[in-house]
Amino acid sequence: MKFIRLILLFFIVAANAHMNHAAPLIDMCPLAPTARLRVGMVAVVYADGLNLRALPAVDTGVNAQLYNGNALTIVGGPSCNGHYNWWRVELPNGRRGWIAEATWETFYVIPQARQNVRVPTPLEWSCLPQFRTRLCYTAN
Repeated sequence: MKFIRLILLFFIVAANAHMNHAAPLIDMCPLAPTARLRVGMVAVVYADGLNLRALPAVDTGVNAQLYNGNALTIVGGPSCNGHYNWWRVELPNGRRGWIAEATWETFYVIPQARQNVRVPTPLEWSCLPQFRTRLCYTAN
């Protein structure tokens, strides 16, 4: 019985380790833009006045406001609520909370490694060829 539990534990740990790496999170939140962030990633705020919230929802308390260039670490998520991918983040001072990643018009947070390149719109990002689960239309 102990051997079976050990094998089961191994598979659970292996599955969780696989989930936190570079595999795209396709349609975790089907009405939100495709996520660019991943747990463990360092990201920067791309919009002024981003609310750091107590819970992953727009109607919960605001713990702080974040501004363009603020760095943060993704420590959990995503959570889908209200057409947003929500991420649990930690600020350099240790404060934690939830942020929305994007609307269809703009990203609020981007991966730190990408801050010096052109940032695609959420619509452009969601319609890239690797995300074939989305319906994307082009004008003729």
